[in-house]
Amino acid sequence: MRRSSLLRDLVNGFGAGIVLIWCVALLVGWMVLREELDEIYDAMLARVADHVLALSGRAENGARSADLLIQFTAPDGTIEMSPEGADRAAFSLALAEGYTEVGDMRVLTLKNSDGSVLRVADPLKERREAARETLVGMLLPSIILLPLAFLATRVFIRRRLAPVRALSAEVEGRSASDLRPLTVQDIPDELEPVLIAVNRLMTRLSEALEAERSFSSNAAHELRTPIAAAYAQTQLLIDEAENPAMRARSEAIARSMQRLSRLAAKLLELARAEVVRDEQEELSDLAPVLRLVAQDSGSGHIYRIPNRPVLVRMDVDVFAPLARNLIENAELHGQTPIAVRLTDDLFEVTNRGRVVPPDRLARLTRRFERAGSREVGSGLGLAIVDTLAKNAGARLELLSPEPGREDGFVARVHFPLREA
Repeated sequence: MRRSSLLRDLVNGFGAGIVLIWCVALLVGWMVLREELDEIYDAMLARVADHVLALSGRAENGARSADLLIQFTAPDGTIEMSPEGADRAAFSLALAEGYTEVGDMRVLTLKNSDGSVLRVADPLKERREAARETLVGMLLPSIILLPLAFLATRVFIRRRLAPVRALSAEVEGRSASDLRPLTVQDIPDELEPVLIAVNRLMTRLSEALEAERSFSSNAAHELRTPIAAAYAQTQLLIDEAENPAMRARSEAIARSMQRLSRLAAKLLELARAEVVRDEQEELSDLAPVLRLVAQDSGSGHIYRIPNRPVLVRMDVDVFAPLARNLIENAELHGQTPIAVRLTDDLFEVTNRGRVVPPDRLARLTRRFERAGSREVGSGLGLAIVDTLAKNAGARLELLSPEPGREDGFVARVHFPLREA
């Protein structure tokens, strides 16, 4: 099967279009030129016929008026034949032998060997009219065909560049975490090296990210057991310590071990979130999921959950950690009351607190970025939420202050459209 090539197709297309337009213009020009030549020669035949009839004395009244003017001068200078009126002046100026243009007439002067002179004059009006009509007849097709040629060229190039647009659309439509190989049908030869290079790059990036996720997941998983053991030993030290200073140090170690345990759990959760791809087309009811998350969260929060199914194109295993992390983030960094709202379009968590500056707000979805103290939280909660949302086709929006207030923080997850 012959492969597609932009260079070959464009050269062939342009060449065929130019030849076609040239052939059409040549055909129309030939038709116009033939008509004009027929008119000229027909007029010459008519003139010769008129003069022959005039010389024979058989011209009838109402015969065609011949525009051809003839003057014959005898060897002794006597004018034996000449037109009447002012037309005779053209012959007096055409003295040289050959063709001469006098006014609006073209005069042919022939000098015979016996000294006689024959002058024939033809008006230039018909010649100029024929030249003008021939030029118009050749230019008019070109003027008409040029817009059609540009339109056909645009359509042809647009069709041939369709694989380029398809490749661009596929690259633009990919999210930062979607590193699957690009698949574009009927790719031209000129773009195939680009496609191969991009796919190789995406494969290397996918392998590097997979190695990073695997390391984070394995490290977090392996750290959980020794951290739990160390925490248990620290609790024993607290119970057995009789010295107040020793007890205080043991309690500080226990708090550090708890933070380390939460960090390991969040790292493991982040690694899992980066692997999850929520591509389901079915709708899930998120209302009961949020009620279960609310039971495990702190008390005193305000939940606005509709008393009906809330059908969203998102897996419940994705929404549950997403909601839990947003509520935990509000508990750690915000002030009460914490308001949680679920609708068909979005999930929103609002808390009171100081305003987060815009430059810091834009960085909160980065790993280990905290809005408050470095001692509070792991700095991974919003990174986990952002990763889960993107992999599910949703969008995380952070606002501070709360709309309509002077303080507060709002986190919104805009669900993907219900249509597949």
